[in-house]
Amino acid sequence: MRIGSTLALFYCYENERYKKMKEFGFYGVDFGIDGELRGRSEEQYEADIMAEKALMDEAGIVPYQVHGPFRYPIHDETEELRAGRAEVMKRSLRCTALIGCKNWVIHPMMPFGEDEFDHEQFIKINVDFFRALLPTAKQYGITICLENMPMLRIPLSKPEKTLEFVRMMDDENFKFCLDTGHAAVFGLSPAEAVRMAGKDLKAIHVHDNNGKYDAHWVPCTGVIDWKDFVAALREIEYEGVFSLESDFRAFIPNAGNDGKLGALMAIVNDLLAN
Repeated sequence: MRIGSTLALFYCYENERYKKMKEFGFYGVDFGIDGELRGRSEEQYEADIMAEKALMDEAGIVPYQVHGPFRYPIHDETEELRAGRAEVMKRSLRCTALIGCKNWVIHPMMPFGEDEFDHEQFIKINVDFFRALLPTAKQYGITICLENMPMLRIPLSKPEKTLEFVRMMDDENFKFCLDTGHAAVFGLSPAEAVRMAGKDLKAIHVHDNNGKYDAHWVPCTGVIDWKDFVAALREIEYEGVFSLESDFRAFIPNAGNDGKLGALMAIVNDLLAN
């Protein structure tokens, strides 16, 4: 199985970041495209994205999935704000196509924050929002991959609820991204979520935690049964990338970045070899 990672582990290597990924045996990158211009023109924004793609190409790294925009603190409570988010997401989708990527991971809209609210209205807002976004995804040949969340009060947080929503949308361009750490926060088995998803699983975020909070630990340092998870991926004939979303803050504290990467890849390669 091919191995990938978010770029966060490699920022410390600056312009050598993709070459370092390749050096340690990574196939590709889960690349973030937030769609925020921040004072740039559309042309400059796209030029900046393509400059990053050129670094990937030079190193032989593939952008196999993109993480779309997410705003925190959550701020999507009005129709006007959601319309603005839609424009940012459309830009992100367009740039995802520019770099030749087909899978775009996104969180659900969270118009009421994380407090108690009307769940039926929450679902309706998300249905309306993503149905309006799907034509753009189809235009660019991209699959929207909805991610399960770690927020306890958000209706689409648990993997089975995310999958219910995906299947209610009933569209080939709208599928599921399983985040293992987010599932573990609920005491749920990521392996069982994989089996539940089957062919609707198009992307994964791989990280561990203590089962209480979203910590993004390295696999095999928390509570998740990783052997069963890998077995489940093989059972459903998962065709995507084993995509890490781990960080190093709690991993071998006294080691340098190269040492941590080497140890991380030893863990992952051992998991995938069995």
